[in-house]
Amino acid sequence: MLRCRYAYLVIVLAIIMTIFPAGPIWGQDDESAGNVFGFAESLYDEGDYFRAIGEYKRFIFLHPTAVQTEKAAFRIVESYFHAKRWPEAIVAAQQFLANYRASPLYFQMLYLKGRLEKLDNKHDEALNTFDALAKASVPQYSDKAVYQKALIHLEHLDWQGARDLLLQVPRDSPVHSLSSPFAYEVVGGETLPRKSPLTAGLLAAALPGAGHLYAARPRDALVAFLLNGTFLWGAIELFRHDDYVAGGILSFFELGWYSGNIYSAISSVHKYNRNLEEDFIRRLENKYTLSFQHVQGVPTITIGKRF
Repeated sequence: MLRCRYAYLVIVLAIIMTIFPAGPIWGQDDESAGNVFGFAESLYDEGDYFRAIGEYKRFIFLHPTAVQTEKAAFRIVESYFHAKRWPEAIVAAQQFLANYRASPLYFQMLYLKGRLEKLDNKHDEALNTFDALAKASVPQYSDKAVYQKALIHLEHLDWQGARDLLLQVPRDSPVHSLSSPFAYEVVGGETLPRKSPLTAGLLAAALPGAGHLYAARPRDALVAFLLNGTFLWGAIELFRHDDYVAGGILSFFELGWYSGNIYSAISSVHKYNRNLEEDFIRRLENKYTLSFQHVQGVPTITIGKRF
């Protein structure tokens, strides 16, 4: 009889354990979370950003209350940043800012979001983001936000606007070592040796190819000169031999080449000036740079000056 009771008890316990399985062993869930997050971190350190993003997202889904969840969300944005996937990074940054308003990384993420918008050529959004950061008066990022606003003005060839912003950086700011000399060099964009589109057009009208030569495009100048010269010579010869129909047709085509030569010369000068301005901006941005990177695993903004 006693054996039957024990048998029934074993059967009942087996049924209970089947219906209500035992929870995880103490610490096992924490260990599992640490393993998933650690694997994601190793992928990130190896530069395998897309796989890292997948692992960070899996970690957040499986362990939404873990202490590393906030860092995982931040790492997703950084991974997109390093992979140069600006639109996806911006969306992930917006999600982080909405979910972690009290995070100590909030303003760092706001700064990164502004940089991402700038890189994605969403300059109006970037200016709004940097404005919000500057108004927050956060010592670590407000001056850097002003600096980034100046770079956007520079991209729009607003030399004076960029200079005025750079001069707003206070002397006690770590960014001042860049902003002060940058401010005095940036106005050099107003005095670049640009060429005149009007002059190029007049030269091309007077002598086909001369406008291209003025625009520093000697090969195009030679082509324009030979092409127009050949058609003009051919038309003249046809008229001299009283072949007015063929001469008229050739003159019609020559008029097109002649007009195209003028238009092309003017366009070449605009391109010359644009390249001149872009090269000037790139040299300045490379010389006075703020770079977002990791130092011993900690996200930071590095100030550098290249000569």
